[in-house]
Amino acid sequence: MKSLLILTLSIIAMNGFSSFTFNGDYQVHEKTNTVLKANNDNVITIYNSSDYIDEGLITAFEEEYNCTVNYYTFDTNETMYNQFTLQPEGTYDLLCPSEYMIQKLVSEDLIVPLDRSKLTTYNEYAAQNIKNKLDEMLTTAQKEDGSYYTLGDYAAGYMWGTMGIVYDPEYVHEEDIKTWDIFWNEKYHKMASVKNSMRDTYVVGILHAYQDELNVYRQKYENGEISALEYNAKIQEVFDRHSQEDINKVREELISMKNNIYGFEVDSGKNDIITGKIKMNLAWSGDAVYSIDTASEEADKYLEYSVPEEGSNIWYDGWVMPKGANEELAYAFINFLSDPTNAAINMNYIGYTSFVASEEVFDQVVNWYGAHEYYEGTPYSAELEDVVHYGDKFYLCIQDAQGILPTNEEYFEELPEEDWPLTTPVDLSYYFASNLPEGKAALCYPYEDSANQLEAQYPTVEIINRCAFMNDFGEDNANVVIMWSQVKAATNMVPYYVIIILAIALVPCYFLIKFIKEKREQKYLSDFN
Repeated sequence: MKSLLILTLSIIAMNGFSSFTFNGDYQVHEKTNTVLKANNDNVITIYNSSDYIDEGLITAFEEEYNCTVNYYTFDTNETMYNQFTLQPEGTYDLLCPSEYMIQKLVSEDLIVPLDRSKLTTYNEYAAQNIKNKLDEMLTTAQKEDGSYYTLGDYAAGYMWGTMGIVYDPEYVHEEDIKTWDIFWNEKYHKMASVKNSMRDTYVVGILHAYQDELNVYRQKYENGEISALEYNAKIQEVFDRHSQEDINKVREELISMKNNIYGFEVDSGKNDIITGKIKMNLAWSGDAVYSIDTASEEADKYLEYSVPEEGSNIWYDGWVMPKGANEELAYAFINFLSDPTNAAINMNYIGYTSFVASEEVFDQVVNWYGAHEYYEGTPYSAELEDVVHYGDKFYLCIQDAQGILPTNEEYFEELPEEDWPLTTPVDLSYYFASNLPEGKAALCYPYEDSANQLEAQYPTVEIINRCAFMNDFGEDNANVVIMWSQVKAATNMVPYYVIIILAIALVPCYFLIKFIKEKREQKYLSDFN
């Protein structure tokens, strides 16, 4: 991501000062009232995805809470599950799985509900609309009144996003990338890689298998025959299909796709598309943002991201607490990452979209991609080289300013029109409105070459309407695992058939040549005698 003017080192330095008061054998954190033992035995063990945190924040947390963090990583949710379930209770204090895996952990009674009253910073700064999504997803655990717990009862949201295709527009046609068909399109033979992930690739298979049905729903939605809510429910119903018949359809789809793609990958695709090894990659939106940004800055290459029109996956990763966890430190860590400044630093480092929708995160996002609205009477601040919009014009901040209108030439100079961002703003109020100061508009005027990247980071409501989440497969999970192993083992037999046919054809040729040679030798000997 583009460099922040707020440096990670500065926040670590600030957090390094003691924030505790001591009372006998215990220490009390002054800001959060977290009570910890007053010794060096305070340890928290965290299990998270690879490259999914700014590790400087871990150091800052250790200094802030006078504790030790044991930090481990995994590549996929399935790896996490296998490792976690092999360990005794109390080994891990926090896990960060995706929504379907959280459902699975709940169904197996491996994690505990969170005390929402202790998630003070998270509750204050997380985007309400995105938090609500976790409360819409049910688990199999029942409360005393017979209702079901939701994911929001068990998880504090961390990052979220969509799944789509990051691609090189020099090689991939704009119309072709609008549909999942592109992975089967022979025009792009061996140009694409997809995730070596059973669930993510299942999404592609099930959406392609029922493409015609999904297109009918989309047409009805566009014609106003069904509402956005009804349209999304139709897509969700397709997502939740995993009968044996559905699994068989997905298997055939994926085996067919496998013959046309470059291959499967877990984490290399985001770099392979930068180097040009591939031209398309099935990507989580955060990885797409990374690829787009890195390609622009380091390879002078322009990439784009597309969420196909048939629909796609919207995913949510969250912090959950296993049984036997060090609860006080676990709550403290979640709140620490939800602090507005820490969330901005973390998001800058990993490139994914945080649940936190604070003013600090908003200002950072706008400064990455374009200009924000700046007007009298609002508590705006601007840093050197920020671009702001004021009075139907754009201005460049030439020195740090706070509360100074862009018409003050000491701080701002007017941008020539050829350097303007797009004059039609992107409305980010869906995410930020409830957390911005009163009167501050949640508008971003992106630069033309940044608009697609902004959409990858914060998808439009229209994109969200055609995205559904993946529920746990439940009892059908074993059948899906078998299907996936069959897909991975499937081999394109055409080259082998050609070799066999050629071998069979060569055998009689060999004997024919041998026969002719022997006849000639016999004739030669006969003539010689």
